[in-house]
Amino acid sequence: MKKVVILLSLVVLFTVSCVESELEPQISNVSWTPCEQNKQGEQSTLKSETFSDKVDVEFSDKGIQILYYDFEVPCDFTTVNVTHTFVNGVLNITQQGFPNQANCVCYTNVSYTIGEISQDKVNVIFINGEQVYCYNNGNNQSDCDQNVIISQIEYNNAPNHPVMIFDMNIEGDCLKIKFGASGCSGDNWTVKLIDCEVVAESMPCQRTLRLSLNDIGVCEAYFQKEMSFNIKDLQIQGDRSVQLNILGKSILYEY
Repeated sequence: MKKVVILLSLVVLFTVSCVESELEPQISNVSWTPCEQNKQGEQSTLKSETFSDKVDVEFSDKGIQILYYDFEVPCDFTTVNVTHTFVNGVLNITQQGFPNQANCVCYTNVSYTIGEISQDKVNVIFINGEQVYCYNNGNNQSDCDQNVIISQIEYNNAPNHPVMIFDMNIEGDCLKIKFGASGCSGDNWTVKLIDCEVVAESMPCQRTLRLSLNDIGVCEAYFQKEMSFNIKDLQIQGDRSVQLNILGKSILYEY
């Protein structure tokens, strides 16, 4: 009888451990190059789906392989800590050189693998708040600059710098937004259009989004910019239209 109980316990433990490994993707094979000065002007050969000129994203049967070129770290760093969250197709990765005590900086190439996440599960990847990957396939490809992000976590936690929307219009599945904000240079903005992941039932149904800007700087100059976003993922099955509410303005998306 005792042998049967022990055997059943081992089976239960083994089953639980397998489930946990599927739900908790692990980071492995973290490596970095020695501290050196930035290689100005050099660019790597990148995959077409990457957004950053410093990041190479590649999917394989082992998971997601990341190579980050010229990552800024303190001169006294001895390791690079990498953590992540993965919710609703949004992969947020944080990289940080450690220890972080020196008053000087240098640069390193960081590489690592995040296991047990297949390409069809990932919609967008951010590293330290910068978008480096956005999923597009034959059914979701467009001439838009970016895809909309559907994530309550991103909606609540993404940077919230004041933004003013001047104009919005929709062409096909592309939402074009003309907006402005203060900063040092509009060229350095990291812009995200984020849906709060909640659909309000009305006629028509409504979705609430916000425009998030990062890397604004502390300058007092004012810049305007126009960007387009693929909003096809905001369609509601069974409906022919949805009202999009963004920063006090509304637009009807018909499809």
